[in-house]
Amino acid sequence: MTENEQKILKAVVDRGGLLSPADLINGIAQRDNRSVENLVAKKYLEEVPRQHRGLGDAYYTINFYRATEKGLLVFSPWYTKVWHGMKGDVRTIVIAAITALITSVIAIFVGKLLQ
Repeated sequence: MTENEQKILKAVVDRGGLLSPADLINGIAQRDNRSVENLVAKKYLEEVPRQHRGLGDAYYTINFYRATEKGLLVFSPWYTKVWHGMKGDVRTIVIAAITALITSVIAIFVGKLLQ
């Protein structure tokens, strides 16, 4: 990711929510459409199509932009990146191991108190 793309992604993450093409491309990216498209292609941003009513019964679609989970993780602390990097089964094993450790420590202390 280039430095310009990183600045654009940081601004999108800070603003949050859906951003219109005018806000993102013309405002934040300063008309750098290529960097925005690179972020979409690398799956840091996603396009969200929205239909709007035009004149009469006509509808038109505008693609709004928002940061994906991958885009949000770029600026997260290391432990959040590690947690989201683990897949489902590994998370379950980690949670079970921590629970077993805490339960064992509590059982040892309760056993010592009751002796």
